[in-house]
Amino acid sequence: MIRRMLGILTLGVAQIAFAQAPVQQGGKDIPLGLSQKQAFTRNLVEDASVVKRIQSSQDTEAQRLLTLARDSYASALAAIKGGDFPAAETGFNEAMSAIVKARRRVPDVAALAAKQRTEYLKLLESIESMQKSYLSYRKHTKFSFGSSSSDADVLASLGVVKLVDAAKTHAKEGHMGDALQALEKAEQVMKPALGRVLGGTLSDYPQKFASMNEEYAFELERNRDYLELIPVAVNELKPTEDARQTIESLVEQNRADMDLALEYERLQDYAKALANVRAGNGYLRLALITAGIVASNKGAGAE
Repeated sequence: MIRRMLGILTLGVAQIAFAQAPVQQGGKDIPLGLSQKQAFTRNLVEDASVVKRIQSSQDTEAQRLLTLARDSYASALAAIKGGDFPAAETGFNEAMSAIVKARRRVPDVAALAAKQRTEYLKLLESIESMQKSYLSYRKHTKFSFGSSSSDADVLASLGVVKLVDAAKTHAKEGHMGDALQALEKAEQVMKPALGRVLGGTLSDYPQKFASMNEEYAFELERNRDYLELIPVAVNELKPTEDARQTIESLVEQNRADMDLALEYERLQDYAKALANVRAGNGYLRLALITAGIVASNKGAGAE
């Protein structure tokens, strides 16, 4: 029984090795890379759904490119049989280039619509989130359009409501491209608007304190506010990856200063506690500015 199993196993290994061995053509072995390119090109050129879509389209250039791709693929196969591998590689490259161009000219409408709808829903959710953050932080800062302005009036003054409504109408009518275009314009308005209102929290205002520990308590509260704003700014304003790393570093530096501040507070040395919490606030302000928040000239740097 064991010998029989070993025999079967040996036969199986041999069959796998034979299947993976390069094909002999013209007395030469086909390089593995060329063999893989042949398979990839065949999948592109012989994709039935793509071929049908191009052939049934009115795009004569796409049809010409399809014919070119097929001819180049056939020439590459002939070159392999003749052992001319450089010519075969050139043929496969030309075939791939032609079919890719043809596919771009006649896109899959259903797939494109599905992709656009996914992008539309994601962007709509982002803009609506920015609207909520904008209104919320506008109420908590001295940066304002006037206390008598309603939420709807403020957003309407930015033109965002009109753009979002237009996007929703386009989406209902199936015009996803137009819907996305309207939302992209709304996003272009909302991002700087949100940056400005969040930047209002970075502005310095004259403050009078009865004691140093009262000033320390004020700066400590501001540190908490900044920490709360940072994830909002990162989520809504979407800084680059490099900026995100800088923000994380600045937040970490604030954490180190705050550890010292709290230690000095425990020792009731409010002068040193205040100096450290103000240094931490400086790091957090830089983090918010790095995220994309517009700050006043006075509030733009470390304290």
